Amino acid sequence: MAAVTDLRGPVNGTTAYINGGLVARNTTIILPEITHVTATVKAALGEHEVPLFGLVEAMEATIQKIGVDAGLAKALTMENKTYEFRWAQQVTPVNGSDRLEGCKAFIRGIPKVAVPSFELNPGDSVEVDIPLSVTRYQLFVDGNEVLMVDKLSGICKINGVDYAGRLNSLL
Repeated sequence: MAAVTDLRGPVNGTTAYINGGLVARNTTIILPEITHVTATVKAALGEHEVPLFGLVEAMEATIQKIGVDAGLAKALTMENKTYEFRWAQQVTPVNGSDRLEGCKAFIRGIPKVAVPSFELNPGDSVEVDIPLSVTRYQLFVDGNEVLMVDKLSGICKINGVDYAGRLNSLL
């Protein structure tokens, strides 16, 4: 018998907070990609690339802010801040009624640009992309921590396993 799992569907809405204050609703957020640092080792039949436990490449996130307002100014201040992103996603269970599931991402970072460019067109909304240099990224799905990467504290925890823990214990 084939395994069946609940279906995660569309995102119903998003909010963005900076240092605890709401700055945007229904905004596009691109969360960081976690890429392991790799090394090439010689193997019997040639080279083999392996991830180095606990080491990750630079992380970047992007907020697409709609509108020029105080929230934009707060997002652009050149200081490390805590960003919190919340969203609700539709879940269709195998048996039962559809429900909403809450997700949260916490990011510690600083804007990579002082002031991004934006285009002004009559009748169109202003959309500003703000790329962030990320030092800490923590993701929760339905109240459960899925991952936490903190480059400054040496933590690389994915699905409850701290891949940097062994490295840190040896140093």
